[in-house]
Amino acid sequence: MDEYRFQVNLGGMIEILSDHLYSSPDVYVRELLQNGVDAIVGRKNADEEFDEKNGRLTLKIEEGKALTFTDNGLGLSKEEIHQFLAIIGESSKRDLETGRIQEEYIGRFGIGLLSCFMVSNRIVVRTHSYHDAQSLEWIGNPDGTYTITELGEDLPVGTSIYLEAKKNCEDYFTSEKIRELVMHYGALLPYEIVLDDGSFKGRINPVKMPWDNRNPSAEELMQFGRVMLHGEFLDAFVLKDAAGNPIGAAYILNHTVAASTKQNHLIYLKHMLLTERGDELLPDWAVFVRCIINVNNLRPTASREEFYEDEALEETRAQIGNSIIDHLKMMAKTSGDQFRYFMQVHSLVMRSMAMDNEELFLLFADYLDFVTTRGMMTGLDLRMSKEELLYADDDEYKQLSQIFTAQGRLLINTSYVYTLGLLMRLSEVYHLTIRQVELENVDEILLDVSAEQAEQSVDFLAMASKELKDFDCNAEMRKFMPANLPAFFYLNQEAMFLNEIREAKKNSDTLFGGMFDNFAAEAEELASATLFFNWNNPLVQQMVRTGNTARNRDLITILYVQTLLIGGFRLANNELGVMNEKLMNVLLEEGDE
Repeated sequence: MDEYRFQVNLGGMIEILSDHLYSSPDVYVRELLQNGVDAIVGRKNADEEFDEKNGRLTLKIEEGKALTFTDNGLGLSKEEIHQFLAIIGESSKRDLETGRIQEEYIGRFGIGLLSCFMVSNRIVVRTHSYHDAQSLEWIGNPDGTYTITELGEDLPVGTSIYLEAKKNCEDYFTSEKIRELVMHYGALLPYEIVLDDGSFKGRINPVKMPWDNRNPSAEELMQFGRVMLHGEFLDAFVLKDAAGNPIGAAYILNHTVAASTKQNHLIYLKHMLLTERGDELLPDWAVFVRCIINVNNLRPTASREEFYEDEALEETRAQIGNSIIDHLKMMAKTSGDQFRYFMQVHSLVMRSMAMDNEELFLLFADYLDFVTTRGMMTGLDLRMSKEELLYADDDEYKQLSQIFTAQGRLLINTSYVYTLGLLMRLSEVYHLTIRQVELENVDEILLDVSAEQAEQSVDFLAMASKELKDFDCNAEMRKFMPANLPAFFYLNQEAMFLNEIREAKKNSDTLFGGMFDNFAAEAEELASATLFFNWNNPLVQQMVRTGNTARNRDLITILYVQTLLIGGFRLANNELGVMNEKLMNVLLEEGDE
């Protein structure tokens, strides 16, 4: 049997890297930083006299032309050059005996250096291995050829990589761009990063993170967040792992966001930026924070732009969620005013979280806002009211709110998202009595008139019922507050549903007409619309006394349409036009007088 080896077209491989694996040529700086850091780690492991604190990465720039990237790490021998620079997929971070990638290294796949071909037509590596006295130069080309030269000069231990900008990639070799990319990918690296562009030479990355080995103040964290995340925030706090060790910081946004918002974060793996997407690492409800996080125990994918979904990722995600919840709990206990403001700003997201998480519901319940006829009330206000809690959806609330408000009665508007569910949870947890408003509740606030008043109203109600017949509306006489409200229109749930059916049929294809007719027939049996006249109102009493006159008939129609407008109902059957006509009649009658 003949044995053959696969051949790799390096040019095609580079095209795959640029078009499919890496999101942009920017990553060549990340790969250089990553290889440099791993080289320093390698030297720390091999050289007992090497102080890791002296690890250094230097970027020397020829503006718009070339970059020399140097590390004082382990370096490469000739054998290692052949093995690790010339074989795609081979990594110098592998244990030579087991073949496994050692966990302390960032890089894992042995393809990072190829990213440099995205911006340069050749890669020049000059290196001196800690294990070898010889200094070497390796030159790689995108056609797959390379050369190795033994250098006469004695280079310091470490590696330098020289890249010349290829056509149309000059922008990736400017001091401004390289500084931006170094800070973007490597701001959290524990080693000194030196930039040398001819006019400036010095360290550009922070000496340490605010959370390193101490408890930073909120202002220290906020200042770091302004620099790294370019924003202002409501609050900042340290994120910790399960062992209580700091892994970064979270920043609470000072503006409202939608529950579906995807925030940009800075997610680092072993101090090297991996991704700005947080949806893998953060709970899906944590849309109100932006985070700077460094993890050490997660596995990156080949592109090193996201994590493998595994048990370790799940555990880390859960712990970050716990850390955020712990801070919110502490804020609620120690900074009440700040927590109340936080709840106002992120009300919708907090309501969503409270619906899905029992622990969060108990934390947020007293701070949740509810729209009521007594103004905005919190969950604490409701459970301390010690009364039955009546609620209504938007249409019924619009009808009843004016009367409930005038009488000091409590009615809760449950038309807002999550409100009804949260109200039910309040009832279950704190044993509150809640009930949807029904006609019997309306009867409690619309009182019966006396027998004498009812007798006086008979002719008036007969006239009113006749006038309202074309609107499918009944007429009744009641007493209610406020006295300055002459009439109140009430449409039950079935009648509202019937109106929706009729509207839908009007706007639908004839194909569905029969189906809508069936729905309408069922709803018509229970539908009722009633205009309640208020005996306490002077105008109504005057109309009762004056009897069946043209003006009273016009006023009945005017009051009917007015109550529709007050209740927020959609006008139909030319009701607005009818009201204008009746108003004109009243004005003409006054003119005749």
